[in-house]
Parts: sequence; structure tokens; C-alpha cells
Amino acid sequence: MIKTIKYILGVLGICLAMSCSDFLELKHVSNISSDDFNRNEEELYASLIGCYNGMQGALYREWAVTELRSDNARIYARTSTTSIFDVIRQLDIATIQPINYIVDEYWSGCYHNIERCNIVIRDHANVKDASIGDEYMSEAMFIRAYHYFNLVRLYGGVFLVTSPLSPEEAKNMDRTTPDKIYDFLISELNEIITLGALPDVRTGEELGRVSMSAVKALLAKVYMTYYEAGSENYMKAKPLLEDVIVAVGNPQSSSDLVPFADIFDINNEMNEEIIFAVRYKAGNLGIGSPFANEFAPSGSGSNVINGSGNSFNYPSTSIIDAFNENPGDLRKDVTLAERYYNEQSGVWVEDDENSQCRYVKKYFSPVVTRFDAENDWPVIRVADVLLLYAELMNEYSGPDQKSIGYVNMIRNRAGLENLAETETADTYSFRQAIRRERRLELAFENQRWFDLLRWGVAVQEMTDHYNSEFIYSQIKNAPIPTIVEWQTILPIPLNVMNINPELTQNYGY
Repeated sequence: MIKTIKYILGVLGICLAMSCSDFLELKHVSNISSDDFNRNEEELYASLIGCYNGMQGALYREWAVTELRSDNARIYARTSTTSIFDVIRQLDIATIQPINYIVDEYWSGCYHNIERCNIVIRDHANVKDASIGDEYMSEAMFIRAYHYFNLVRLYGGVFLVTSPLSPEEAKNMDRTTPDKIYDFLISELNEIITLGALPDVRTGEELGRVSMSAVKALLAKVYMTYYEAGSENYMKAKPLLEDVIVAVGNPQSSSDLVPFADIFDINNEMNEEIIFAVRYKAGNLGIGSPFANEFAPSGSGSNVINGSGNSFNYPSTSIIDAFNENPGDLRKDVTLAERYYNEQSGVWVEDDENSQCRYVKKYFSPVVTRFDAENDWPVIRVADVLLLYAELMNEYSGPDQKSIGYVNMIRNRAGLENLAETETADTYSFRQAIRRERRLELAFENQRWFDLLRWGVAVQEMTDHYNSEFIYSQIKNAPIPTIVEWQTILPIPLNVMNINPELTQNYGY
């Protein structure tokens, strides 16, 4: 459950030469009551930066409750003696228990940051310049909505907390239904748009902060997730996506897009492809990215990255095969690796269905200190928006030249030819093409599981995945995994249930 936060944020340091990650360089200051802070613009800004930094807490485990549960990733070995192995295996094979501490950590990470956002929203009027106060409030509202959107998709009904709570108030709260959570999200994001306090895009020192384009893209996703495809409410996403496409430059061909490899280059952070990202900064500041080490192969020593890796978010054979169906796809080598070179033995460690040699590369950069990489994590990208628009229009009226053009634009950037005529001949064929493209383009960006849920095909796709992925037939003393609909929703963490025994657990748990 949520507890009242008794610490706020202070400035870690001020750099003479401002970089695009400088606004992250703030840390907690203990023993400062939230009631004695946020008295002016500087203090409220410090608290706002805490909301941005706080996104890292939830994101740390997000890969495990999203990507790992999809057909893009799998457990990294048949057996293991590491304490986290069984916890990860539960998430991978849909045998999740309420006591699973990754499920608990993700929930807690979201709610701790929601509390930070609630404090900024409550105190925004303390800023003398109302326009600045409204801007800070809008940013905090977006971050809060982002967390709630993830929570409702993952857990179903959750606690809707829109103001700071005392521990006693938090203890006695009840869950809010998914319908009411979605109503809140739509109202919240539309309120930000109506307020109009955010710029369409961010530039210069403001790169990394929430823009109006990020708000509209998130609201479009909410509409496309909650409402039936092709319905009137579903189509409310159309003008939002159109506004975002114009704001990011209205690309007309692949040459107007950032080259795929450059999107994830730490020397090209917050490039024009990135609409919103969770920021990280290396340098032993406590805000470096852990994912280069988390995803590097276990037991690889310094052959892949300093400090070795944990083999988490392990690429499946399914995603590798999907890339291989498109020979020459430039995205594959940027996204993942299937082997690594052992400098000590002078041989390549190859994939033999048992070795831990595969790894995700999108968040890979050299590190001096383990778990302290520079890589940002993209949350909303231009390609995501273009593919959403194509999907929306196809569900409404079938393939059209503009939508086909957007998909081909993404493919051309990846070094692939335009879709074949058979792939755009009708709604069904184009739908399948768009879905394949989203999988490859956004692999390991925590989008795949949410897409499977949104399309209503999670059980079907995961059943096929379990039956085709070699490792699931090799797990000792275990049958090939199965999944049914109730298992697509996570259990409410046991710690939360213990605080309020009157709560209703999700069905099946």
C-alpha cells in the first residue's frame, strides 16, 4: 500500500555545462516533510524532478511483467540455482503467485511515484507564475496517468489515489474498477490538453520533459486499448495521432526518420524519434540504467560488458525467427545478439538451446560501474505513433495509401522493401502486417504484451509460443506451460492483501 512520503527532493548538483540529462540529477533529502516543502517554484521543480526519477523504480521490473510474459522473451535456462530464477519462471510460464516479489516491486514502484505526483499536483498553485505551476502540474498528471495506464492493464482494478494519503486512509481503501480507471485516464489526459500548459515538443534544456505530443499519444493509446476497434470512441484517437505526427515533423519517407541504430545511441539521446523516454545518467549518481548488465549474458565475464550480466529478458527463438523471416532487417542486430566472443578461450559462445549467450542490445553501452549505463528507455516513439495510426485507420475503413505509406516508411528505414500487394489487399491481411511490424520495430520496449492484450490474442499467441519454443519442453519435472484468460492479469501482491484482508483478489489467485 501507499504510505505518506516524508522526504522530498533536493538538488544533487548544478553543472556548468548543461546536458540533456542534467534535469535528472536530483536526489532525495531525508527528514523534510512534504508539508514544509514546495513553497516556491524552485522547490516544486525539485519535487517534479523526483517524479521523473521515480519512473525508474517501476521500470526496473517492467520488462518482467510485460516483455517476459510475451513471446519475445523467455527464461534463460532450464534450471538454475539463483534465487530469482523461480520468480522469473513464474512470470514466464503463467504460474504467478501473489507472493511473487517482482509483481510486488512493480506495484510498489508505481504507487510510490504516484504519491510523488500527487504532491506536485496538490502544491502547484504555490508557484507565483500560474503558467509555470500549470506546466509542472500537467507533467505530474501525465506521469501519474502513465503509471495508472500500466497498472490497470496489468492488474485490472487498482487503487485510484489522486491526493496524498495518510497510512490509515491508504489501509482502508478499496480497489477501483477498470472502467472507472479508464474514465479517470481519459478525463485526466483531456484535462492536460485543455489546460494547454505544455509545448507540442521539447527542445534544448527541456528535452526529456513531458510534451503535449506525449500526452496526446498516450491518450490515443488509452482510447485504442479501452474501446472496441473501429468504434466511435476508438476513433477519438485519430485526431490525436494526427496532431502528434504533424508536431514531430510530418515525415513523408524513411529519410525523414532517424536511422534505427541512432535511436538508441547514447551519443544521440532524446533524438527526434523519441517522444517520451525514461531518462538515465551514468556516473555513479544513482540514476544510471541497470539494463545493460541485467540483460547481458550470465557468466560472460567482461566479454560482453564490465561486471558480466544476469541473462534477464532473454530473447526467444520466436522473436529471432520473426526477424529472420525478413532477411536484411537492420533492426535485428540493433535489437539483440545471438552469441558473444569469449576472448579468454578465443571462441564464440553460440546458441545451442542451452547456453546463455543471447541478449538484448537496445539498452547496451559500456559501463565503468555495474548497473550504471547511460541508455534511456523509450516509452513513446514516432514509429509507435505511425503504426498506431495505420492500425486505427485499417480497423475503421481498411487499408488506405496513407496508412500503407507509414508502414512502408518504417520498413524502408529497416532496409526492407514495401509490403507486398497481398499484405495490403484487405483489412485482415494489412492487420497482420501491421502487427508483425509492431513486434519487430518495438521489440523489448515493453510494448508487445500490451499489444497482445489490446488485440485480444494473448492466450492464443502464448499457447503457440509455449508449444513451439524448445526450452519449455526441456524444463525438468514440468509439462509444457498452458495459459487461460484469467492468467493474463497479475495477482494483487500478497503484501497489499495482508494490509487490508477485506480486499478481493483477482480471479484464479
